[in-house]
Amino acid sequence: MHVSPYDSVDQLPTAEWDALVVGSTVYSSSGFAGVRAEELPPGAEARYLMARDERGAPVAGAETYAFARPPHLLYTPADLLAGLIDEERHAHLAARPLVLGAGWSEFRGQLPGRDGVTAPERSAAVRALTAGALDIAGTAGASVLGYYYLPRAEALEVAEAHADEGAVLLYHDVETVLPVGLWQNLDDYLAWLPSGRRPRARRERRDFGRSGRTIREVSLPEVVKEIAPLNSALMRRHGHEYGEERAAAVYDRQGRHLGDRSTLLLAEDAGHPVGFALRYRHGDTLYARVAGFDYSVPNVADYFNLVFYHPVESGVGRTVRAIHLGLGTFQAKLARGAQPNPLYSVFVGVDRPLAADEKKVRERNRAEAEAFAAEYGRFVVGGLNTDDWLL
Repeated sequence: MHVSPYDSVDQLPTAEWDALVVGSTVYSSSGFAGVRAEELPPGAEARYLMARDERGAPVAGAETYAFARPPHLLYTPADLLAGLIDEERHAHLAARPLVLGAGWSEFRGQLPGRDGVTAPERSAAVRALTAGALDIAGTAGASVLGYYYLPRAEALEVAEAHADEGAVLLYHDVETVLPVGLWQNLDDYLAWLPSGRRPRARRERRDFGRSGRTIREVSLPEVVKEIAPLNSALMRRHGHEYGEERAAAVYDRQGRHLGDRSTLLLAEDAGHPVGFALRYRHGDTLYARVAGFDYSVPNVADYFNLVFYHPVESGVGRTVRAIHLGLGTFQAKLARGAQPNPLYSVFVGVDRPLAADEKKVRERNRAEAEAFAAEYGRFVVGGLNTDDWLL
């Protein structure tokens, strides 16, 4: 296949790109590409690759980013590869640039592709895109090319395409998804939960209702000023230096690029904003992006009402299949019905193979999947078997 490269998001043919993203996540969309282009640190570069068939029709795409140093602590390959490659090679990783080959948005990677292509077409497109990403990594002087936070099927595709380069495939993290399409209303949802969890859910919903707080749905651009202090408060509560001005800049940027996809639930007490949950609608899924709260007022399970109970009670499951909840806070989410999906990362040596110890890789993957099951499996509605998480 022919690969068309684009050196900036302004050059990207967004209609063609977003046609590929229809079956992928919102985080692969041209809107988020625009957000990330504005957030790139000095010296970083983005390139967008589009694999085309013999007719010139797009088949699949890849966002690639080159960084002098990891853009976030959770995008540090040396951390994940510690103990799997020799010490000299490990030290080499931190001293060289890093290239990411499957996007850099909200801890979710993807190689978006056109629906309906054959398996050979998809395989050829992935091979062409990964070869292009490896060339970009070589030009950037990177020691490692990383594909982060991929679903299992795509991680296997990427690893197979890079088999000759000795790709290292690691179980990495878990995302959670609330299957709201299963329920027509709150009673359906509560009946689906294990009986021992229903009283707490009823109490949390009842306490919020008795508080007098109301919830209204708006778009992000309407309320950037109102949510900035709420998000800043949440971030500072979790130990981050994150002032209101910075929060306002972040959500003004997202509003400009993604405002038409946004749907924000704003909780108010006598007209005063006390909490919010920002979601983006994409296909049959709502992507819960971020929240924020006023911690000077009593907490009446505001988060769970905004993210879980209100959407279910309002019948959002009749228009979308799921609410994507991202990483982290597993116990709270799983206990209220979210389902876990494993994510994987693939690493490829650029100048020479990483030469990871295959036995240690298998042992690491098994140990970490089993550790997740041991800690959180009992909270998963329907139970959890991580055997099929292993590769």
